[in-house]
Amino acid sequence: MVIKKEARITLPLSHRSRLYRVLVIHNQVKAGKYPNTPKLASSLEVNKRTIQRDMEFLRDMLCAPLEYSRLKNGYYYTSPFEMPHLNLTEGEQVALFLGQKLLLQCAGTPLEEPIRNAFTKICLCLPQGVSLDLDSLEQIISFDVQPLRGDEQKLAGTYHFLARAIENRRTLHIHYYTVSRDKLTLREVDPYHLRYFQGAWYLIAYCHFRQEVRTFALDRIRRLEVLEETFQVKPDFSLEEYLGGSLGVERGKKVEEVTIFFDPEQARWIHERKWHESQKIEHQPDGSLILHLKVSGMGEIKRWVLSFGSHAKVLAPASLQEEITLEIKNMAKIYK
Repeated sequence: MVIKKEARITLPLSHRSRLYRVLVIHNQVKAGKYPNTPKLASSLEVNKRTIQRDMEFLRDMLCAPLEYSRLKNGYYYTSPFEMPHLNLTEGEQVALFLGQKLLLQCAGTPLEEPIRNAFTKICLCLPQGVSLDLDSLEQIISFDVQPLRGDEQKLAGTYHFLARAIENRRTLHIHYYTVSRDKLTLREVDPYHLRYFQGAWYLIAYCHFRQEVRTFALDRIRRLEVLEETFQVKPDFSLEEYLGGSLGVERGKKVEEVTIFFDPEQARWIHERKWHESQKIEHQPDGSLILHLKVSGMGEIKRWVLSFGSHAKVLAPASLQEEITLEIKNMAKIYK
């Protein structure tokens, strides 16, 4: 683990959390600068009452020996005092590094700011003179973060709009672009849930036109309009069951049992992961295996099987076999 010594952590004054203010006050008092309430309120851009509450927090909650000097017109410590330290293990430092990378997946959502604030607070609480050298960790660990699908700024606006609608149970009109039909349609939906999957955000909502719960990609929503109507989630809807019916996000009309053969070369990798809650594996004497899944959304399954090339073969259902056979024939034509 790389730790950079004698590194100072500096933050812009726009960061207005209590923790930041208390640390500023502590550092000035410890340095013998005798800060007072008016000066601190001015430099931190808050009112005097806020600074007084911060002083009370420092004295009463952190047991700082803080006193006011009339002679110096400012605060000082009557005895040596240090802020409580946050000590991180080596594993926790790596976890912090990875968490910082995962923050990119929350860009533009309401989760971004609180997560950034959490990282700031952790760094602020490190012992003085020690900081995490996250830049050096880049040379030791790499982390593949999938780029967010769609325009980040537009997605942020859509996400905020939908999050409020879900919280307030408001029905929406959405203008939705369907890629497969190259068509823009107006849908009336009751928004239930926001889901992130493999670089894209999705809305799970009850579609009044289809009269069933559907999944909509946020980057394909062109316009949103909140209606006066409110809604109640359908009593027979279960988010866990809805999400469990697909390998990823795509759903079909019905759940089917899918059986896939993987040759010995690919089987070694397949059995190491849990691909779906329903999966069952039959190991074969030659090292190959047969994977059983109960899923819907055959388009997604088809693309997944094809990604393994000649190392995988669908055994059932027959309809999926036919679709993959046709796809392979069409692929062969373009390579002639």
